[in-house]
Amino acid sequence: MTRAERVREGVVWFTLAALPLSTAAMELGCAVLLVLAIVDGRARRFLDLPWASAGLLVLGVGALTALASGELRAGLSGGWALAPLVGLAGLPDAPDWVERRCRIALAAAAVASVIALSQRGVGLDPRGTLSHHLTLAYALVPPFAVAVARRSWVVACLVGVGVVASGSDAAPIALGVAALIGLGAGALSAFAAGAVATLAGLTFLARTSELGQRAVLWTGGLLVPPGHAGAGGYAAASASGYERLQPGFWFPNHAHDSYIQLAATLGGAGWIALLALASVVWRFGHRGAAAGLAGVLVGGLTQDTVGDLEVTRAAFAWVAVLGLSRRA
Repeated sequence: MTRAERVREGVVWFTLAALPLSTAAMELGCAVLLVLAIVDGRARRFLDLPWASAGLLVLGVGALTALASGELRAGLSGGWALAPLVGLAGLPDAPDWVERRCRIALAAAAVASVIALSQRGVGLDPRGTLSHHLTLAYALVPPFAVAVARRSWVVACLVGVGVVASGSDAAPIALGVAALIGLGAGALSAFAAGAVATLAGLTFLARTSELGQRAVLWTGGLLVPPGHAGAGGYAAASASGYERLQPGFWFPNHAHDSYIQLAATLGGAGWIALLALASVVWRFGHRGAAAGLAGVLVGGLTQDTVGDLEVTRAAFAWVAVLGLSRRA
């Protein structure tokens, strides 16, 4: 490898290690990778990948909706979740290089899990070094899926325990979906089973107060006309609906459901774009990458995982690293 190639690979390792450990480092790494991809021409290779059209559709929908609502920055920031797909495109894909990247990223996920376990053990919020415990939970689902697909059982168990330690009630179901697909189950059937389990668990096991909160959150989100909120205006668009449902409602900043949030902010086009991208990954992507994305999307039934950039960047980074091979 040339010196430039070694530097680029070092940035790749830095970025992958940062995925579950540092939002700032992750942002920096993605930005540098994008610049390098543009400078050395690798960004053009992204257009040859099967998920390029679907990724561009996602970016286009966000940008057009943002322009229509005067929120260009908010619209483009959502597309930033796809940065790994472009920044990591065209990298050397020999098995030994892919193996090194996987080991680094999985080791970082294991470290994040250990940190979360330690925090829970001393009574702190088990969020690792990320902003929220749910962000950590769902950011660890993709590496868990990859570990299962690779049959790296020690890493899978450690990362899975970290997800459970985060305290999320629904994330273990996302783990189950990721494990099923990682072991070879069909993505659609596993997703459907996960969706049923998530909604059944919420219906029969959740506390009455939590059910009441979800009812207000989801009903308030559905009261926003499709696409009316624009890329970054959900809180303002939903405020009047929440006020009518429950005066002084305490948490009106997002719908706690990726699909309701997409409907309110981007309309039906947002659903189509997300479905197109997921379908391409499930068809062409590595089993571990497809499993991780499916787990994140199941989690989107009760949290806005799609709108959490740390979570979506983690999922798409694994799509880019593992590439097109369907092999475990």
